[in-house]
Amino acid sequence: MKLLEAFKLNENQLASFAKYKELLLEWNKKFNLTAITDEDEIEEKHFVDSLMLLNYVSLDNKSLLDVGSGAGFPGIPLAIACPKAKITLLESNGKKVTFLKEVVSQLKLDNVEIVQARSEEFNKREQFDYVTARAVKELNILLEICFHLVKVGGAFIAYKSSNVDNEIENAKKAFRELEIGKIEKYSYNLPNSQDIRVLLELFKKKPTKKKYPRQYSEIVKAPLR
Repeated sequence: MKLLEAFKLNENQLASFAKYKELLLEWNKKFNLTAITDEDEIEEKHFVDSLMLLNYVSLDNKSLLDVGSGAGFPGIPLAIACPKAKITLLESNGKKVTFLKEVVSQLKLDNVEIVQARSEEFNKREQFDYVTARAVKELNILLEICFHLVKVGGAFIAYKSSNVDNEIENAKKAFRELEIGKIEKYSYNLPNSQDIRVLLELFKKKPTKKKYPRQYSEIVKAPLR
């Protein structure tokens, strides 16, 4: 867990990451949780990548909703590293929810809540300081299914790869329709592979129009672009 040393974690937190990796590999034999099964790559491409947000944002005493949490990235690493944050993991797949519940129980993460639901149907409109999504959908779709859940004054944070500029170009209508405020773009390299990753932080300046989000079938058929 040498790569995690940069985040100044204590022994208990490092032990939680080790247990999380163990559970991920064990459960991955039964369910398709991750294509990454090399232990060093799990540390770099899942754990470190999830925690890079903390170089730009403080989560102390903040609420964060992780949309499409899957195997728990970035929500569970952030919950381990930030015990003062209140983290909600939103996942619609029942098997993945079962896995998340096991991880939260084993790691005794009392700052985590797990909800099985789709984001466009989740009834917590404008309740979260931060909403995150990692490896979920294209940006124009992501914004419509997530931005209504962000508090006014909060932000949506998308974990993206280096080709994000194309997604930004295709999301200009979404920016207008959802009345997104300032946008910050943070780029970084993963420490071993040197893969380029990008965090987009999109700030919310006013309540989202009530007509958004639309039904998911309509969003996919006619995305905002």
